[in-house]
Amino acid sequence: MLAKIKKQPPGRLIAIGFALVILIGALLLMLPVSVRNDAKVHFIDALFTSTSAVCVTGLISIDVADHFTFFGQVVVAALIQIGGLGVTSIGVGLILAARKNIGIKGRILVKEALNIDGIKGIVRLVKAVLLMTFCFELAGVILSSIVFVQDYPVLKALWISIFHSIAAFNNSGFDILGNLQNLIPYRDDVLLNLVTCGLIFFGGIGFLVIREMWSKRLHWKKFSMHARVVLSMSLILIVVGTLLLKATEDVTWLGALFHSVSARTAGFS
Repeated sequence: MLAKIKKQPPGRLIAIGFALVILIGALLLMLPVSVRNDAKVHFIDALFTSTSAVCVTGLISIDVADHFTFFGQVVVAALIQIGGLGVTSIGVGLILAARKNIGIKGRILVKEALNIDGIKGIVRLVKAVLLMTFCFELAGVILSSIVFVQDYPVLKALWISIFHSIAAFNNSGFDILGNLQNLIPYRDDVLLNLVTCGLIFFGGIGFLVIREMWSKRLHWKKFSMHARVVLSMSLILIVVGTLLLKATEDVTWLGALFHSVSARTAGFS
């Protein structure tokens, strides 16, 4: 069986990897340790939640906070992170952590998953992706915790901040505030709104564009066509969306900006 799987083309292997992660995630979410004592989770809901988390869509059939324990929420956060980074990037990261070499097939898989032209510098790229993700999400945790610690005990506020940072940077739209409220209670909180928008934006434009922005020190003329298109269209959509929402709806400028950013890719409300 394993021999047959190894012979599959890269695209099929990536699809199989995602399917396995989704199935394992659903089974983990069905475990008694994952489900709150006062809640009931059907397999179809666990499968839907796992699929939505791995594919970072943010759609839910049951509320994560109301149905899953801390362990279950950790599983959901891990699924979001795996989905956002990609199964192959996570796999390569684990291999690197174990101090083993990455074979040609592994490099080809990462090339296909990240949609880049060649395999040269693949290992350095994966390291940069993992480090970049860690830095952005850590910054998100620190800034978000300033807000959440005002309403929750320190440890719970820290966990909410970690989950929120992962969900926002990976554009998944999940939350663990409970009662299907998402971020509505914080609609007037400037810091949390801007931090969430920042995480969504940088997570949405992609690692290659972020790396190019860093390496070329924000010199627009030195950017590749890909980076220029991604950045210009993202900013145009955000600005136009903000203006249209403000002009047509009874919302603040902050609310209009947040929903313009979120509606483009993330799904927070």
